Amino acid sequence: MKTIAIMNNKGGVGKTVTAVNLADILAREYGKRVVLVDCDGQMNLTRFFLPEFAPDIAPTVADLLSGQALPDWRGTLTPLEAGLALLPGSSALYDLDLQAIQRGNSRLTALRTFCQEAEVDNRVDYIIFDCPPGFTSASIAALLASDEVVLPMLLDGFSFAGMMDMWEQLRTLRQERSGLTIAGILLNQWHNSEVVRQGEELARSMEAPVFRTVIRRTDKVPESTFDRRPIVRYSPGSAAARDYRAWVREYLGGELGNGEDV
Repeated sequence: MKTIAIMNNKGGVGKTVTAVNLADILAREYGKRVVLVDCDGQMNLTRFFLPEFAPDIAPTVADLLSGQALPDWRGTLTPLEAGLALLPGSSALYDLDLQAIQRGNSRLTALRTFCQEAEVDNRVDYIIFDCPPGFTSASIAALLASDEVVLPMLLDGFSFAGMMDMWEQLRTLRQERSGLTIAGILLNQWHNSEVVRQGEELARSMEAPVFRTVIRRTDKVPESTFDRRPIVRYSPGSAAARDYRAWVREYLGGELGNGEDV
């Protein structure tokens, strides 16, 4: 079993879209058993799959981190479809961050225990954490539970500054989570312009690893979020859908065997 955190300090870089499409490709095209975990108080991942979700009807990440629910991985999941389940987020994560600052009320190892129990049962292949911008209680808990971090990134000046800061923060966190590795930076919303080409060259010259595959910019991606379908289903022939498939093969190809190549 592998645990993956999708993380960046900057918002709007495609973290949730990356988590959704990574999970969908793994479950539908490779037959993997995937759990998505929504660690963001905005609940974008949860609302993508469950637009009418109410936090009081099912356990959430905030419940685990506050101790209101036990980290029983099977009892806390909301099934979505074959091979795919969700541990929902909730706006209570914002309150949890405030409580953690004021009184230290946050069980940062709860998600690690959740993952360990899933691994013992041997019924999950991948757990994917969709993390909010910044080092919140939920994102730190996710990183402490993760094997690897994927860093979606745009090619602009703000993104470069934030990426360098985050690179140093992750290095520090690795002292607490031995074995945590940075899988790579995923360049998102790529398009053929001089500034983007120069930004890509700069990114690939940095110390952090960068995936060969880039995700090209297309209006089909925001359309897919309105339609609440992964881009690989909403527009399977679009540039971004082809890129996400190629990226999954690059990132996890050695673990996947033969999958559908659409």
